Amino acid sequence: MVRKIVYPDADESSAQFFSGSRLAKLESLGEFRIYYDDQPGDADFIERLADAHAAISGWGLSNAVLAALPQLEVISFSGLGVATFIDLAEASRRNITVTHTLSAAETVAEHTLGLMLDAAHRISRLDRDLRKGLWTNDLWAMDLRDKTLGLVGFGRIAQAVAPLAQAFGMKVIAWTRNPSPGRAAGHGVEFTDLESLLSASDVVSLHLLSNSETNGLLDAGRLRLMKPGAMLVNTARSRLLDEAALVELLQSGHIGSAGIDVFDDEPIAPDHPLLELDNVVLTPHVAYNTPEALAEMYDTAVDNLVAFYAGKPQNVAT
Repeated sequence: MVRKIVYPDADESSAQFFSGSRLAKLESLGEFRIYYDDQPGDADFIERLADAHAAISGWGLSNAVLAALPQLEVISFSGLGVATFIDLAEASRRNITVTHTLSAAETVAEHTLGLMLDAAHRISRLDRDLRKGLWTNDLWAMDLRDKTLGLVGFGRIAQAVAPLAQAFGMKVIAWTRNPSPGRAAGHGVEFTDLESLLSASDVVSLHLLSNSETNGLLDAGRLRLMKPGAMLVNTARSRLLDEAALVELLQSGHIGSAGIDVFDDEPIAPDHPLLELDNVVLTPHVAYNTPEALAEMYDTAVDNLVAFYAGKPQNVAT
């Protein structure tokens, strides 16, 4: 039997990454096929994966697709936040191993800081005005120096954000479900409870995985705890907060500004109220998107399959 490995949902930019040593590794495992079609439907997934033993996927597979693929053994997820895109409990029930990548932390951290700087100094707003012939030189900016950054979550990305913010002279505090004096000292941060973080921070940045425990964590009540005029940055997942409440607080000015890379519905609707706000910097879910980060993610995705078929699974999502 020839093992079949299929990447059913690649975009055109991925082509450059599936050559050379990566392609050789995949072909050493079996027959490899790739389809360049961003976000196909369930019927497309089922057709393309009909005889696949292994899948690489950046958008995940629904439970309906998993049910239609009894021969599937492993899914190597090539993006971030695998639990948002694949029902891990259902995959486990069907004896499908799901692996994930732990790449792009530094890249997402840089994007986080970029959104922070843009929102603080109104760079995108000023650029738009200037292109319209407006000389808006009376719009105040905000120094990051001597301000407090509150990190909600303290995983790999938040840990990469902390030294970047500290280099700008910011005090960094964090909320984590695994606090310890040693971790705090090792990163030069202070751990605190979530409510205290929200009320003390000049900038709040979200860095949590989306799951049943974290979705809706920043509900309307918690968002209102933020310091008046504070900034919110989200390069994690929109489900972590109440997007409608965020819009309302940005409109009122209670939250002074925001830098957002993720949304409840993607692509964002052209009539979404966030698009009407001048105090918001928006990017289309691209915080991870550099050639270096993508190369690292694909290396890990391929190596995860090699390890699985060598009988030594690695980076298994649970």
